[in-house]
Order: sequence, then C-alpha cells, then structure tokens
Amino acid sequence: MNPSIDALLDLQVLDQQRLALKRAREERLNRLTDAEKSASAAAAETTTAAAEVEKLGALIRQYTADVARCDATINDLRSKQMNAKTNKEYMAIINGIETAKSEKANREQSVKDLAARVAEREAKVAAAKENAGKLSAKRGELVAANDTEATPEEVELQRQYDERKAKVDPKFLEVYERLIKANHKMPLMRVDPKTRSTAFGSVLSHNQVEQIRMGKLVLDRSNALLYIVDRENGSESRAKG
Repeated sequence: MNPSIDALLDLQVLDQQRLALKRAREERLNRLTDAEKSASAAAAETTTAAAEVEKLGALIRQYTADVARCDATINDLRSKQMNAKTNKEYMAIINGIETAKSEKANREQSVKDLAARVAEREAKVAAAKENAGKLSAKRGELVAANDTEATPEEVELQRQYDERKAKVDPKFLEVYERLIKANHKMPLMRVDPKTRSTAFGSVLSHNQVEQIRMGKLVLDRSNALLYIVDRENGSESRAKG
C-alpha cells in the first residue's frame, strides 16, 4: 500500500478520536460560557433590584418628610385659628388646614404603598443575590476544574497526529486535510481490488486502478482519496474507507 495512504488511514482514526474529544471540550466550554453569562445577568439583576429599592426608599423619605411638614403646617395654622381677625382670614386658615390634611393623607398612603413595593423589591433582591451566588459558585467550579483546556489525551493524540503527518506526501496531505476541514463523510475511500468499485458505486477503469497502485493521487467524483487494499498482501484489516 502507498505509505502516504497507510499514514492517512492512521490519521483518520486519530482525527475521529480528536474530534470526539474536541466536541466534549467545546461542550464544557459552552457550559462555562453559559454559566458566565447567567452569573453576569444575575449580578446585573441584583444591582437593578437594589437600585429600585434605593429609589423607592428615597421616595419614602421624601414623603415622610412631607407628612412631617403637613403636621407642622396644620399645627401652625391651628395656633393661628383663634387669632383670626376676620371671617375671611379664619376661612383661609380652615382651608389651609384641610389642604394640609389632604396632602398628609395622600403622602401617608403613598408611604404605605411604597413600603409594600420596597418589601417586594427587597425579596427580589434577596432572591437575585442567592441566585447570583449559586451561579457564581457553579462558574467557579467549572473554572477550578480547568475543564476547558486540552486534555493530556488530546495533547498525546496531537503528538501522534504530527508524527504520522510527517510521513504523508504533501499532495495527499493537502487533499486529506481539506476534506477533513469540509467535513467530508469519507475522505479516504477504499476501492475493491476485484470489482474496481467504490463505496459510492463508481467503477474505476483499469488505468485508474494502476495509477493508484503506482502511488499516484486519484480522486473519486466526490473528491475522496482513493486507495486499494489488495487481499493477497494481508492488509485487508486496514480497509476502513
């Protein structure tokens, strides 16, 4: 068998193993990326909820101050009520007291409503913090496990790949690696030495078969590299095209 084909058959096995490990590593990387996105989103949610609580708290403080101001206004007007010199002045004081009472009632209701909203937001903050903590811990576990780096097995397969790659004719290697990159279903396709047929049903000419046996680069109509394993040479077990 052509030494380049022999080496490429080994590369194909190594490629399949490397691909399986690469996919597993990419899945781990995707899990880490998802965990990082989730942790970041949870942290942002916590910040947003805390900002809402602070904003509502500021309104409560403002409205509470308004209630105190209304009380002060009511007390001040009541102290002036008995000293009113005219009926017009007396009614103005009465109207002022009623206006202050109405504003006070509105502000007290607002404080009550805001307090309920604060309690709801604080619960949201607590839940967001808990969720952010869990997601951050999950991310930390993935990072600590160093799960996204190439494994020793991948490194060893790469070493073997490079070793076998050096034994392949550059013309054969260029075609093979291009087919692998294109995810070709069968980059190396075995030709039956007796029928001259391929796995895709094509039948080669005698001239093509001789070219393959002479070590020349021959491609089928799908651009797969063609090779022959002669039964008599005892290499039948390598026919994995």
